[in-house]
Amino acid sequence: MLHAWITGALLLGEIAVAQPSIDSVEVYYATKDYASVVRLLQNEPTARKREKILLGWSHYRLGNMREAKKAFQSGLDSAPASLDLLNGLAFSHYRLGESAEAEAAFRELLGRAPHRTESKRGLAFVLFTTQRFEECLPMFDTFVSDRADDEEAEYYLVKAVDGLLTEWGKQEYTPAQMVERAWLFAADGHHRTAVEMFKWIVQLDPFHPAARLGLGRLGPAFGYEKEALAALESLLREDDEDQQARAALARLHLNAGRADAAHEQVDRILDVNPKDPQGLALRRDLKKRSRRSTP
Repeated sequence: MLHAWITGALLLGEIAVAQPSIDSVEVYYATKDYASVVRLLQNEPTARKREKILLGWSHYRLGNMREAKKAFQSGLDSAPASLDLLNGLAFSHYRLGESAEAEAAFRELLGRAPHRTESKRGLAFVLFTTQRFEECLPMFDTFVSDRADDEEAEYYLVKAVDGLLTEWGKQEYTPAQMVERAWLFAADGHHRTAVEMFKWIVQLDPFHPAARLGLGRLGPAFGYEKEALAALESLLREDDEDQQARAALARLHLNAGRADAAHEQVDRILDVNPKDPQGLALRRDLKKRSRRSTP
């Protein structure tokens, strides 16, 4: 209703448009009437910082990237400390394909405001676009860890893994070297990246033991229980004495609530070596789970 009243009043001349109030512009912007924001502010010589921000993002959302860039840059000329204007300029550079300028702007901004999430995402996309997959993967991994339903970050993480490992393949990395690098990602806390790497390597080499073990260990936490179970069971069919695979299988069953199946695997580990550290740790965890589940 308010938007309709303002529109009608403008048409009737009841509101002067020569010097638009920031309130009227804010209403147009909030109602996604970006064309009206541009109409009111495009030729306004005394536009304030907030108006430059609204003008820039209105052009951006209308697809006018060069005009958006011009508005943000104009705002920065008079308000060089504005992080919002710098953020808008960085995204405009990115959308115009000016990767070097976008990266510089995002890095400058994050140097001043390191926790600014949308700017981190912007930098990650710049790195992805310029095929610097090893640099952007930890960033996408963090986004996914922070918000499990971040489908966009998850999509780009998987694509970046594919790009990175394809690049490694061209450089004649062996699957063993790829597995080693995957574990380095895991050691830095980027477990989802490591899991996607293990999956990729298993597709390349279905019988690679270290890749299957990695998938078996880390996969269930990210919804790949079926694939992890198949990988571990195949390892044990090939080598019944593979204690690493058996311990991972026991942990998988334990975390899935299958205590009897976990007990069976733990018993087999300790039958071979009663002092096996993994087997003893699993037995302690089983006892803890049993106590918690007892009424």
